[in-house]
Amino acid sequence: MNLLNDIRILLTRWSTAFVLLGVLAVAMAGATLIEAGMNLQAARGIIYNAWWFDLLLLLLCVNFMLIGRRLNLWSRRRRGALLLHYGFVVILAGAFITHMWGEEGYMHIREGETARRMMTPDRKVQTLPFSVTLNRFTLHRYHGSQSPSSYESDVTIRYRDDVSHRKIYMNNIARVGGYRLYQSSYDPDEQGTILSVNHDPVGTAVSYAGYFLLIAGLIVALCQKGSRFRTLYAKLGKATLVVLFAGSSVVAVAAARPATPGGIAPETAERFGRLLLQSSDGRIEPVDSYASEILRKLYHRDSYGNLNANQVLAGILTDRQTWGREPILYIGQNPLPEEACFPDKYVSFDAMFDDRGDYRLKKQVETIYAKPPAHRTKPEQTLLKLDEKVNILYALLNGQMFPIFPVAGSQRWISPGDDRTEADTVLTPRLFAAFRNALTQTDPQAAGRALDAIRQYQQARTPSLQPLRIEAEILYNRADIFRISFRAYLILGGILLVTALRGMFGKNKRRATLAARVVSIAIFIVFALHTFGLGLRSYISGHAPWTNAYESMVYVAWATVLSGIVFARRSKLALALAALLGGVVLFVSNLNWLDPQITPLVPVLKSYWLMIHVSVITASYGFFGICAACGIASLIATIAGKNLAELRIINEMAMLVGLVLLTTGIFFGAVWANESWGRYWGWDPKETWALITMIVYAVTTHLHFIPRLNTNPLVFDVMSVVGFSTVLMTFFGVNYYLSGLHSYGKSEGFSPEIVLAAGAGVLVLVAVAAVRYHKNKKTS
Repeated sequence: MNLLNDIRILLTRWSTAFVLLGVLAVAMAGATLIEAGMNLQAARGIIYNAWWFDLLLLLLCVNFMLIGRRLNLWSRRRRGALLLHYGFVVILAGAFITHMWGEEGYMHIREGETARRMMTPDRKVQTLPFSVTLNRFTLHRYHGSQSPSSYESDVTIRYRDDVSHRKIYMNNIARVGGYRLYQSSYDPDEQGTILSVNHDPVGTAVSYAGYFLLIAGLIVALCQKGSRFRTLYAKLGKATLVVLFAGSSVVAVAAARPATPGGIAPETAERFGRLLLQSSDGRIEPVDSYASEILRKLYHRDSYGNLNANQVLAGILTDRQTWGREPILYIGQNPLPEEACFPDKYVSFDAMFDDRGDYRLKKQVETIYAKPPAHRTKPEQTLLKLDEKVNILYALLNGQMFPIFPVAGSQRWISPGDDRTEADTVLTPRLFAAFRNALTQTDPQAAGRALDAIRQYQQARTPSLQPLRIEAEILYNRADIFRISFRAYLILGGILLVTALRGMFGKNKRRATLAARVVSIAIFIVFALHTFGLGLRSYISGHAPWTNAYESMVYVAWATVLSGIVFARRSKLALALAALLGGVVLFVSNLNWLDPQITPLVPVLKSYWLMIHVSVITASYGFFGICAACGIASLIATIAGKNLAELRIINEMAMLVGLVLLTTGIFFGAVWANESWGRYWGWDPKETWALITMIVYAVTTHLHFIPRLNTNPLVFDVMSVVGFSTVLMTFFGVNYYLSGLHSYGKSEGFSPEIVLAAGAGVLVLVAVAAVRYHKNKKTS
């Protein structure tokens, strides 16, 4: 009995909850690494489906229930905390039901055939209580592209005495007899479909109920009288500040510009940029957008010397001899294989060929392509990128990869250098000549008339074009809103940081406080400009502006500044840190490894549940970013021998808001996954790391329940900084270094050296702050 009583007492402690949650987070992180190195089945066998993992979840359920009972939450009217704790228990109960009794598999059906059996994940055949006949499979593509826009299965379902005709496509499921059918994939010949089958009515309902209780508990706990958030808000106006920083500066480094050849007149370049073009994914866009994408791809900059992107592209298309000699191909800092080294960071197209006209990289490229991608070295990957740029420039120099002429009776557009057999035999030859003459004319008016004739031809052949949207895209390109915003955020954030502190501690507090208000208003104006840029991009693309890495970064910056605005009335310091952090995030988004081009959505992303999920969960990252900034500022203050109570209060309040948003976003993500994939939780690395992030911040917000930790503010500061690493892993690491369903936009990510350097910097800061804190504690 004594042993059982000791176990019961142990399970009622907060420290036990922290240990169990820590073990759970480490185990899940290890599982994602196992999946990346091996496969999901290995991760499931070693961790997710292991007996000890189930035991760990069971102990957490018992622990949460006993803590709720010990704290007597119901009689103390702490109903938010009660709902939160028991909501987590209900979610785990739903997951257990799904694990034990849920059924899933897939059906492969050819057109005209009927199926009534599914194949389970363990390769067993299971008979279903209904049959499905595929009447027709249809694959829709984006205009002029081979990229799928949507695909659907027209089926007839027979269940008992009922016969129904359904259309199943991504995010539109069919329900029959407690089973749900999802459009999963299709045959290469487009004559057959693959449907996912899921049967888990009880487990899904229980899990959804648990999510609802969890979110309701978080919201009630955030808003109810006497809650931790309300208590912190009341303390915020009474906190005392001590000076932390003496100033701030922004340093700009100018890059040397190359000597450049002459280009077409600026007026001609303006009209040239207004021509329309069909991109490789079928989107109709202005040449202005395409030219910018090409120059960033080849040269990794927005201009070439004193020439803008339109002038560069026009020159490449019309002056092969000059632009073949220009060093416009960016190699970068990464080393190339020894046999393919070039002395500079940039190389010309002509330099890629020897005196006999043979391609210098031919043998090396063929050898590298023969290797599996996982076995290619970093220099070899750099060489392949250079080879890609050479091929793009070769196509452009020959008038290809520039489809500006719509083909009659087709959704396809062709380039000046393409096969003209499909083109209009009367008008197109004249337009080809007019196009070339327009770009070589010295008279801007004559060139303008020729370009206008091409534009009229485009509009006549494609009456569905929306001129207002095209003009909006040109405005978006020219305004460069996000570049202006990040510079303004950095400058205004630095000024506000200084003026806010001087207003609190300087001699002329009134003047400094007035200046802080003026700068705050300026930040609000920049935020409005930032918001306008997001709305404009959304209007141009036709979907919410957070569907790829670049857009998500811009949105995270927006959410970060918004989090500072939320606390601006109580603390100008919070707004200053938010503006600085938002500026840094926007600056990172403008780096070359993030691709800002506007693209259509892949089919699975066309869901309003996804839009809600991404917007809410990404907004939480902005609040967690504020937490990291406040934590770093508090650590620096500790090193300086000061105590910054207000920042810690803002830190915890922002963390609570971020935790509510993150949890809500995970719930909406589960709904989206259930509507798109047929399961609300599948241990995908992205969702797993989102759960790890939630655990880390949940533990951090409960540190005050441990007396020894509550009296040591350094622990909370460190956790708010270290915890942000899980956000970075969720946002970047999964997309760039792990595999999974969320790796839609893979591209170059952060190098390991940058990650290690940042981690080392944080460790040094924490170590110095810890030493200083204990030294101050002994002397006080």
